[in-house]
Amino acid sequence: MSDGVIILLICAALGAVGRNALIAGGAICLLLLRIGRLDFAVHWLGERGTALGIFLLVVSLMAPAAGGRLSLRGFAAELLRPSGIVGLLVAAAAAYFGKGGVDFLRAYPAALVGMLVGSVIGTIFLGGVPTGPLIAAGVTALLLQALRLR
Repeated sequence: MSDGVIILLICAALGAVGRNALIAGGAICLLLLRIGRLDFAVHWLGERGTALGIFLLVVSLMAPAAGGRLSLRGFAAELLRPSGIVGLLVAAAAAYFGKGGVDFLRAYPAALVGMLVGSVIGTIFLGGVPTGPLIAAGVTALLLQALRLR
């Protein structure tokens, strides 16, 4: 059994024990692709999965507007509320950190281990959702650079 399969089995088990369907399901999906010898699909997901995931996340966040649950007036009013202004600033920072995270993980792919384990811990034990590995990588890159460890 390869190391990758063992890591995926560990992630699937952690996801199951922690009742986190996203972690367990992601690991099982990749295991099924490996078992089915669909290495091209695993490679494709590794190359383009992040962009696809971000695209689907953005589409799901815009769906209320498409479904008519958000008016133009409500959209403009929300931008002027404290929650809208703070949200705008935090989202801009998150996008900046996310870009840094993508660049960091491309340059240091082994750092993904910490992001993966941290994401599993955060989702299972802290009740979070695994949406932050790219931002975590960006913050990690920034901290390593500030501490001159990179």
